[in-house]
Amino acid sequence: VKGSDAMTVGNQFLKNEVLKVDREKKVFVIPTCIDTNFYPQKKKISNSQEIILGWIGTKGNLKYLKKLEPVFETIHQRFPWVKLKIVSNDSYDSPHLPVIKKPWKLEDENEDLITFDIGLMPLNDDLWSRGKCGLKIVQYLSVGVPVVCAPVGINSDIVNDGENGFWATGQQEWVDRLSTLIQNPDLRHQMGLKGIETVERQYSLAVTSKMFFGVLQSLQAKYQE
Repeated sequence: VKGSDAMTVGNQFLKNEVLKVDREKKVFVIPTCIDTNFYPQKKKISNSQEIILGWIGTKGNLKYLKKLEPVFETIHQRFPWVKLKIVSNDSYDSPHLPVIKKPWKLEDENEDLITFDIGLMPLNDDLWSRGKCGLKIVQYLSVGVPVVCAPVGINSDIVNDGENGFWATGQQEWVDRLSTLIQNPDLRHQMGLKGIETVERQYSLAVTSKMFFGVLQSLQAKYQE
């Protein structure tokens, strides 16, 4: 940090951490983004009764998903047709929901995401999680899949509670939010459309590349002084 002319970070929490090292540092918040050209296919609401709760990520983060097992137990009791799909380099067998295990492949990512009906992003509220930048939420929203997430770190910035998804902080809230979306296909569709708008407006490569170019321009101006 001290040896840099400027810093780019993915969220406000990380910016504050940088400023603890150097209060005068130029710090630019550029959120994690995706190239929306990689996700041309969008979620279409079908009349199928089957509902898929989807999670995408690396095996190191499966620990967060496993903490939802008490929630999954209740969901299965209420909606026995609900399944869990895990797209990752690892997986596990849920004792409460049927699991669709899909090894992650870049070329399959768009197809995998649009099979989700509801995207999941549980997290612990700790220092490590506050530094995360919400990639999986951006991926879900980019294809029109509503999200239920822990409002930790940037998650609460990306997801507008009740608009493009829901926040959930405790077990009962997770059950309630998931139940609401499971029972309301029209709401899932409306939130999905809002999610696509959110990504295109704030979290697409087209937007953030301009932000990064602005950082480079500010440095150029400094060296030309």
